[in-house]
Amino acid sequence: MQVVIDDRVPVTKYGSPAFARPSKNGAWWVPILEKAYSKLNMNYLGISGGFDKEAYRALTGMPVDDIKVDGLSSD
Repeated sequence: MQVVIDDRVPVTKYGSPAFARPSKNGAWWVPILEKAYSKLNMNYLGISGGFDKEAYRALTGMPVDDIKVDGLSSD
């Protein structure tokens, strides 16, 4: 299935993104990914309360797993 989206995301009355936010470095891939996943589920209400790994699996078709990094050193 192909999903076509534009580059607009819903915003609050203050102009900030209503749901997912861009990264600290200004990357917008998470809000755009969220928009694509919501379109697969009809709208944003269809993904309320989900996990990001569900979207990665649905959009890529690849297995997804969590990797715990708590307590690791920066080395």
